[in-house]
Amino acid sequence: MERFWSTEEIFFEGDLYFQSLLQDIQEAQKSITIEVYMFSEDTLGLKIQDALIKARERGVHIQIIIDGIGSHELSTSFLKRFYESGIRIKVYNPLPFYHPLYGKLNWSKKFLITNKRALRINKRNHRKIFIIDESILYTGSFNISATHTSYHYELAWKDMGVRVSGESVSFGTLNFKKNWKLRDYYRYRKFLKKKKSLFQWKQFPLRLNQNLLMRNYFFNDFVRRIKKSQKRIWLTTPYFIPKRRLIKLLARAAQKGVDVTILISDKSDVPFFQTLQYFYYSYLLKKGVKIYHYTNTVLHAKNFIIDDWITIGSSNLNHRSFIHDLEADLIITQESNRELILNQFRDSLLEENRITQEILDQRPWYDKLLGRILFTFKYWF
Repeated sequence: MERFWSTEEIFFEGDLYFQSLLQDIQEAQKSITIEVYMFSEDTLGLKIQDALIKARERGVHIQIIIDGIGSHELSTSFLKRFYESGIRIKVYNPLPFYHPLYGKLNWSKKFLITNKRALRINKRNHRKIFIIDESILYTGSFNISATHTSYHYELAWKDMGVRVSGESVSFGTLNFKKNWKLRDYYRYRKFLKKKKSLFQWKQFPLRLNQNLLMRNYFFNDFVRRIKKSQKRIWLTTPYFIPKRRLIKLLARAAQKGVDVTILISDKSDVPFFQTLQYFYYSYLLKKGVKIYHYTNTVLHAKNFIIDDWITIGSSNLNHRSFIHDLEADLIITQESNRELILNQFRDSLLEENRITQEILDQRPWYDKLLGRILFTFKYWF
């Protein structure tokens, strides 16, 4: 694969990931952009807020996009600290009744705002992208939340992230501007054209499903790779409710001798998801697919391995990621990093956590019934 990055570093632990991110924030000179689903007002969130405010005080231009549902619990005082320091924040698809002047609007404006947002409530920004000085980019499954670190009162969640650097990071900056303001996007696009550093999104290792065209292309590319797989399909996902088409393709791949192994979280932060994701297990097991549950802590990493093609990012194997949410996934380009990820996957598989048909048969009847009922609402999970 063409070399896009000057450096590429993999993280399997939240403490190391955020330690590196905080160091880069402290050394930032020009700009910081953040596009994140969840910005929590906890120990880690306050620490990052302090670092960002200090960066702003020395003249760094900072823009943050947070999701209207993922970050809906942020207090007014927390956001006020950002505004007063000159850090600019936008909320992606705010909740229907969220508006700083909602109480002062007339009934017709309230109605229009509420209706518009209600129609888009299922479309979320699920990305986790941090860009420093347009030359360093972080992405993966890490939200700004202490649950991913040792600050958490329980075991930290299991996640994966990647840090890349180089001129190619400008591609990530360009796409941030598309969500921030279209005028800024076109200006920066013109600037990149003059520098001859504007990349074709189909060939670029940072995959951003910005619109329907990109969503369809990336999904079809994923399908094509599964169809052509020869050695392995190893999937790590906390949420496993894919389209039926993918289920059938995984089954066919296993039947033709490909090692199809899926690592799924045994614990979940989404109510009822554990019951729901059992729905396809029996069919897949009969076709030769191996399924493991990760039991040490909450598995939140999203990692797809098809032969020697490997991604780390924010996409889950569920309808939300394929249909509704904005996601970011990065193709790993360095051979040494691909080997690290393969070894990490092997080490995560414990034979006692392998799901068998016998285990499925022992599930209570009411849990199986609930799973069938919940499957009707799979598009919302």
